[in-house]
Amino acid sequence: FLLDEGILDPLMFIVSRVFEITHRGQHSGHERNHTKLAANCLITLGKAHCAAVHTEGDLMLMSLYEHGSVPEERQLAQMLYEVPHHLWRKDVDSFVLQSASMPAAEEMAGRIKQLLTNELTNGEH
Repeated sequence: FLLDEGILDPLMFIVSRVFEITHRGQHSGHERNHTKLAANCLITLGKAHCAAVHTEGDLMLMSLYEHGSVPEERQLAQMLYEVPHHLWRKDVDSFVLQSASMPAAEEMAGRIKQLLTNELTNGEH
């Protein structure tokens, strides 16, 4: 499965970098385009991961939602929780293997989904 081969690393790097840039108030149109693409890829990978790993019979995940429809944000959080990936750490000036806790994965998924939603609804800032 591609997720085991590091495809999350560059996508998470793009998104993490944009979170940092946005926090400093320096956000260009070029970076918004990369962010939108990376966020879309992450959401799509989250869906694919849940479809491949979690079947309709997966009661633990599916029982939490009405009509068996798991929100995209939750699917992304599940993937970030289950698939280790590398994140850039400025304090050690290196990529570090990240195994996120479920609350941390949910927080990151929420930020990614919010970033994507803001980009799609607000357009240029």
